[in-house]
Amino acid sequence: MSDSISVTRAQLEEVISHLNECTDAYLFIFDLHADTYYISPYALKTFDLPAAKFGNASETILRIVYPDDRAVLATDLEQIRLGSKDVHSLEYRWVNKNGKPIWISCRGKMLWAENDELLVGRVSIIDDLDKLDLLTGLPTESQMRTDFNVEWAKQQKVSGFLLKIDIDNLGNINEQYGMRTGDKVIALVAECCRKASEGTASAYKLHGDEILCMNLTGKNATDAKKLYQRLKRYIADAEQEIEYEVVFTVSAGAVAFFNDPSKPDDLIKKLNYSLVEAKRKDKNNLTMYNAVDYTRHLRAIGLQERLRESIKDNFRGFELYFQPVVNAKHLYLDKEETVYNVIGAEALLRWSCPELGRLAPDEFVPLLEKSGLIIPVGRWILLTAFNQCREWNLLQKHFRMSVNLSYIQVKKSDVLTDVQIALTKSGVNPRNITLELTESGYMNSDHELQELLDAFQAMNLNIDIDDFGTGYSNLRYLQYLHANTLKLDYTFVHKATSGDEGDTKVIKHITQMAHELNMTVCMEGVEQKTDVEKLQQFAPDKFQGFLFGRPMSATQFKEHCLRPDDRYM
Repeated sequence: MSDSISVTRAQLEEVISHLNECTDAYLFIFDLHADTYYISPYALKTFDLPAAKFGNASETILRIVYPDDRAVLATDLEQIRLGSKDVHSLEYRWVNKNGKPIWISCRGKMLWAENDELLVGRVSIIDDLDKLDLLTGLPTESQMRTDFNVEWAKQQKVSGFLLKIDIDNLGNINEQYGMRTGDKVIALVAECCRKASEGTASAYKLHGDEILCMNLTGKNATDAKKLYQRLKRYIADAEQEIEYEVVFTVSAGAVAFFNDPSKPDDLIKKLNYSLVEAKRKDKNNLTMYNAVDYTRHLRAIGLQERLRESIKDNFRGFELYFQPVVNAKHLYLDKEETVYNVIGAEALLRWSCPELGRLAPDEFVPLLEKSGLIIPVGRWILLTAFNQCREWNLLQKHFRMSVNLSYIQVKKSDVLTDVQIALTKSGVNPRNITLELTESGYMNSDHELQELLDAFQAMNLNIDIDDFGTGYSNLRYLQYLHANTLKLDYTFVHKATSGDEGDTKVIKHITQMAHELNMTVCMEGVEQKTDVEKLQQFAPDKFQGFLFGRPMSATQFKEHCLRPDDRYM
């Protein structure tokens, strides 16, 4: 039975009008017999209602109810009218003035006031991120997980796809046009996602500016790609509608799956990786998940952590190998021409771990640079190489040690101080140390690089420009750097030794120009004696390559390459 009260409807409305001043909820009275509705005037700010009090209430209320939720509301109200229940308790969606669905919690109870049948209660907007994103009107990640788990629970597996969208350069839009415009862009993209997903997927708003479209009904990668193409067309239309007030693009990552037992977190990790790849590939594109690439990515993450652990454990697993550098003008020390005139070595980093053994530098050095771990490792290299040079200088006074400086190491650390500390601790003669810098990394920072080289030369250090001939190779670069040696990259040298006439001429003129600038020239990648014969015509000063020795440990180098000064006097 419904409760009966002794006040009139007018008195009840007056009481509720006062209470509306004291709550964020919208208090209401719904007269089911007269079909009139009274609600807090504050509701009119958010929802398109004709007034605080209006007639034809059933039809008017249904007009602002989200279409998918109208049936459940109508059924509930019909049960109340028939007397089968006297309590109304639903969570469903009203559509706001901007046309966005907003989740509400509606609670009410039937009361009798004289002869009136009144449903009295309150409407509260659910804004706790568990149901709805207020900016876009899309359900949130929490709701997405709920929907996923409901579907997964049916068979403990799912088939379909996840597509994650991210607005490119939203930070720049916020900075240039303001946060309000940025929010407008997010709302536009969300609406485009909703439209593009119709009939294929459900759209959800994630944190920040990311939106996820989810299908769990067996759609595949092709469907995900088609959805993304529809989305881009809708975005183009939206930009035209706002008269190109702001132009924006979206990147997306997607993962498709079939009878997959994975839970959301596992799939989202793959999804996030695919999105990062899309952003890395110039943005405004879709990247589908690739298992091989993802496995490689996971391996890189694991390697990076092992590298970090090795560094913390006093650089366990790190070692320097040394490749000989020979005098190209006086190639042999003996008349029989069997002993190469080794005048120095290039220090090369090696690393191994118990689980994986020794790894190739091409695999772990980029990880060191990307993570910034090259900075502490670089300091270790400097000190280790300088100490080794000082030790070998006791046998070969003018032996020179070459040490590579990473571009990241130079840009993100106080490399001048690091070098000075290594010089002081090792006690090596700085004239026996050569620092190698790769030319391509500094093409846009000429002045900064020149200052660095000037400081190194003031310390009496030698400077080599490494890998010249790859990438940018600017001849103007040589005019002002005043480096000691120009090292021609091995791929460049190989083309000349294989008979490439164009590269042969280029090497000839570069070598001649370097000599005119008082620089010596080292040619890398010399592998056969015939290479030496072909390259000698250019009058190089140094050679380096497998012909003279592969990178080797300090013990091996001392045994096979180091020549005490008194041995060939």
